[in-house]
Amino acid sequence: MITDADITKIKKAFKKDFATKDDLKAFATKSELKKSHDKLQKSHDKLQEAIADVHVELGELRDDVNDLKGKFETFDVKLDKIIGGIEDQRLENAAGAVHLARHDRQIEVLALAANVTLPN
Repeated sequence: MITDADITKIKKAFKKDFATKDDLKAFATKSELKKSHDKLQKSHDKLQEAIADVHVELGELRDDVNDLKGKFETFDVKLDKIIGGIEDQRLENAAGAVHLARHDRQIEVLALAANVTLPN
């Protein structure tokens, strides 16, 4: 058995204190470490499940975005057709305005030649 004198000699040789039984009781036991490990493992498993759920949701979100892209492409095509129709109508209106202006001039010339006064 180690005596107090032996402990004093060892302390002088290594210049350090040694842990007592009471000091060692503050450390976790194997069963406490196992419980902590089990809790960490459960937390890890839950986190893995959450990550897997996020991956699934991201995949679904990606699919939804792709669907929206397709709808917007269809919308763009329809919008281009509408804008084309509006442009055609604008050109037709401009041509009609030129035609109407020519008729106005012809009517004024005819009225002047016939010596007729046109109302405003």
